[in-house]
Amino acid sequence: MRMKKVLLLFSLAFSFAMLQAQTVVYSDNFDSYTAGQQLCSQNNTNWTTWSNAPGTSEDAYISTEQANSGSNSLKITGTNDIIYRFSNQTSGVFDIDFNYYVPTSGSGAYFNVQHYYNPGIEWAFECFLYNSGSGYITINNNNTNFSYPTNAWFPVKIHVDLDNNSASLTVNGTSVITWTFSNTSEAANGLCQLGSVNFYAGAPNNASGTYYVDDFVFSEITAANDGSFVITPNMDIHWDVECGTTSTYPLSLSNPGGMPVNYRIVPVYDVTAGTAQGETTLTRAGDLGSGIIFGSTFVAAAIGYTATDLINQNLIGYSLDLIEVYLENVDLMLNPKIQIYDMNGILVDGPGEVIYEQAFTPVEGLNSVPLTTPYLLDGRDLWFGVYFEQTEETAASEDLKPSIGCDDATSPDPYGNWCKTSVAWNHLNTNSSLTYNWAITGHVNGAPITPWMSIAPTAQGTIAANGSEQVTISLTAGDFGTIRTGKLYLYSNDLNNSVNILNVTVYATVFDDIDENESNLVSIYPSPASTALNVHAENFSNVQIINSFGQIVYSANITDNDFQINVSNLSNGVYFIRLNGESTVTRKFIKK
Repeated sequence: MRMKKVLLLFSLAFSFAMLQAQTVVYSDNFDSYTAGQQLCSQNNTNWTTWSNAPGTSEDAYISTEQANSGSNSLKITGTNDIIYRFSNQTSGVFDIDFNYYVPTSGSGAYFNVQHYYNPGIEWAFECFLYNSGSGYITINNNNTNFSYPTNAWFPVKIHVDLDNNSASLTVNGTSVITWTFSNTSEAANGLCQLGSVNFYAGAPNNASGTYYVDDFVFSEITAANDGSFVITPNMDIHWDVECGTTSTYPLSLSNPGGMPVNYRIVPVYDVTAGTAQGETTLTRAGDLGSGIIFGSTFVAAAIGYTATDLINQNLIGYSLDLIEVYLENVDLMLNPKIQIYDMNGILVDGPGEVIYEQAFTPVEGLNSVPLTTPYLLDGRDLWFGVYFEQTEETAASEDLKPSIGCDDATSPDPYGNWCKTSVAWNHLNTNSSLTYNWAITGHVNGAPITPWMSIAPTAQGTIAANGSEQVTISLTAGDFGTIRTGKLYLYSNDLNNSVNILNVTVYATVFDDIDENESNLVSIYPSPASTALNVHAENFSNVQIINSFGQIVYSANITDNDFQINVSNLSNGVYFIRLNGESTVTRKFIKK
């Protein structure tokens, strides 16, 4: 039986993406830790557990019972489930080395490597060791056997060549197998990516293993040449726009790295709840079909709507105020909750972190749960669904189990069938026989806003290695004197720069064509100016100077109607002077 619950991913904390060849990225002989205490509780920077829960039963103890070097090693037993992360590495050549000790008094041992940084999405391979000195590695649903010395330390080497999509396993100095690394433990055509390594207390025949790990070393043989996402200018946007018109703000997106970079830009708006204007329902399901049961101790099911979906349906500014879900055998459910999830970036698909949850008392059949705090749709992807737990006895039972309703679709909606039974989200149709969508419905109500940010030529694309793209952010102002605020989320698959958030402020203003009354209140001269700018401004409280990138380079409170600003330290170019008060007036001047 395969242990989908177990993951041994050596997670590379890859803030070292461009190290020199044959460089030791990280090594640990476990001798710097206090014996008798848990590993991740002492070092949560480099090590974590499957559920990212240091200090729990997943965390393994430092032991003096066996050691290959020094006096300590890491003992894996019981429910221990240790992860070392490699940060989704996609290029370069690496070695993962460690020493293993498998006692005959135990049931054997186990480890695996994951293709993703977050475990539970895609197993690169699984390695099972009997306590008798034999073992096997599972790749593409095929097993390759090997032998090892029992009751003795022996070396294990995993060699991963991402540049050529190749990997090999060597046990006790003997080559076991070389394979295509993008294969998974169950199939071909996975992802050529090094995510993490997992030391789990597993063994063949679904037994609980006991073993020891020492002298863990992660080495870079050939430097990674990943993509790099660079935004110019990478700063908050403060933009003066003629009231009722649209202005454009240029952004340069470049990739000085050696691999393509994928990016996505999502405008998010600061919105407030509006007056209800009629209800709209959001669901991915067709007619109600059957229910799905699970053999795990917890289950989350969710559906999603992208930012584009919400814009196309004119729902920005609405509030999600009620969620419906069909449930059965609810008396066996523990801790049921309605949940809303944040949007994810590019590195991981599906729902993000939980940003809202609400307990409810489930009933058989349709459950309609009004949200205590309605959730505003501000432009981000929307994910919502249901969560519950069940006892281990219920999860293992062949009798009744709690179930979540779904439709009877034969072609699943890619946003309608997400589920989570461990750390990572997956599609329900990862099991090819489950082609259904969750019978989950969201009810939204409110007053929509007109989106005032847009991206051209595209909000999502790929930048070639050593390439660049120019995008234009269109910003539309409201009525005179109004201020619009929001954010731009810029996601990429750059491991070291996966998300950038730029605050956006649009001031609705007038430029030189101010009316006759205002012309007596505002005077700015000379232009061009080289050292000082003279200002006459009545009924204004603050003055700002903004450069051509929208960056505020000067700000001060106004205490007199007539004052002077020293501009000698400004670079030559075009600037805007903004006068703020009960209204806002902006004038252009040139520094020369």
